[in-house]
Amino acid sequence: MHKGLEGVVVDESRICEVDGESGDIWYAGYNVDDLVGRSSYEELLYLLWNDQLPMEDELNELEEDLSTSRELPSDVEALVDSQADAGPMDVMRTAVSALAASDDDANDISREGLVEKSTGVIAKMPTVLARQHRRREGLEPVAPREDLGHAANFLYMLHGEEPTEREARAMDDTLILYAEHGMNASTFSSVVTASTEANVYSSLTSAVGTLQGPLHGGATETVVEMLEEVGSADRAESWVEEKIDNREKIPGFGHRVYEVPDPRCRHFAAHIDELADDEARTWYDTANAVREEVEARLGEKGIYPNTDLYSGTLYRVLEVPPAFYTAVFAVSRVAGWSAHVMEQLEDNRIMRPRVKYVGEKNREYVAVDER
Repeated sequence: MHKGLEGVVVDESRICEVDGESGDIWYAGYNVDDLVGRSSYEELLYLLWNDQLPMEDELNELEEDLSTSRELPSDVEALVDSQADAGPMDVMRTAVSALAASDDDANDISREGLVEKSTGVIAKMPTVLARQHRRREGLEPVAPREDLGHAANFLYMLHGEEPTEREARAMDDTLILYAEHGMNASTFSSVVTASTEANVYSSLTSAVGTLQGPLHGGATETVVEMLEEVGSADRAESWVEEKIDNREKIPGFGHRVYEVPDPRCRHFAAHIDELADDEARTWYDTANAVREEVEARLGEKGIYPNTDLYSGTLYRVLEVPPAFYTAVFAVSRVAGWSAHVMEQLEDNRIMRPRVKYVGEKNREYVAVDER
């Protein structure tokens, strides 16, 4: 028995390898360090789906398919508007599921059908997030623009103004860094659902629901709360010492896979260093001070920073509201989810693990009036 399926290999995959000992992430054979700052989310999406980088005409076609698929069906717009004050991940999960109702051929799970429907969902998820945010703030939603890339258009819809090139690059790299990470909980959820030959909307809805949990995708907000509590870099030593003495968990540290610092941290940190204003700089300095204190005390136990320590600060620089941090994660990770769904259905076998029964046996039924 393997509690939490830790260490269990459920299948083979060409999509991603995460080396927790060396701190390397490989997307279809390409080190993520070589893709950040050079590639794009759209190009990465093609790579994950096809196991090769696209030629220029192939990339242009995918970019066009995405950019022309961003608008929401009217019923999904109404759904988002009516639930603007609900949790962003609840709205995202419900919106992804609702997209199936606008697809007359939703149950097509052929390769062509999966690509078409996944493209539509990926294109629309940023629109869902931006629309909910603006409705929450009492602002009119901003229509997507076909002339902007995936990351730049997302920030444009969120804020109502075109981002700078550096801001767009930071968001593009964020989407690349979070796009895929092997057989994690939400990816496994999507694959389990896909293995039943449910439609892709169901598979992606399962994944969004799983990502919502604070042990998976919903941890970035707790790091923001931590940095606000610490307040400044000079308070990090006493704050960390108190948390360790009280055996309390420190947000932004520890990862089931990595025995070294999460390799994505340095990319988030580089963008913060480039874009941060004075307020964000205080957060960044505080995060680094907390990291130094934690590593000094717990590094030998394998407790190192994960991406949550820095991504929240970068989101703050890009003016993404804290309530939507996990939803941004979903907007990115849907690339990996969809790739794994496609891969599962190439050689499908329904996921059907067993559980060891430890309850009583041979119990005698007693009628309710005799108990």
